[in-house]
Amino acid sequence: MSNKIIIASTCFFLLVSFVFLSWSERKQADINTKNIWMTYFENPRDNSLDFKIENHSTVTNFHWQILADKNIIKEENVAIALDETKTIPVSLSDINGKKIIIVVTAGTDRKEIYKTF
Repeated sequence: MSNKIIIASTCFFLLVSFVFLSWSERKQADINTKNIWMTYFENPRDNSLDFKIENHSTVTNFHWQILADKNIIKEENVAIALDETKTIPVSLSDINGKKIIIVVTAGTDRKEIYKTF
């Protein structure tokens, strides 16, 4: 009788543990529960400077700058709603041999991406 109680309680606690772990993993995998935003090149391998800003945060106003060898070439503000991804098209000439840095700021957060031509 005692062995059956131990086996039954072990199975019960294993089941409860698996359910809890499944629930917590599903919650952590949902990007919309986090207050984050990302920036990345649309195609990092080609010569295009088009980049994307993906917003999963409460911030909706973003400011971006394009720097070539630490000199600001272009800058703008863009509004991106929650759960939206916006492609920023960039067309620049005379960038050969330069390191291009794209700086995106939202509030106090700052992120940089770069390419060298």
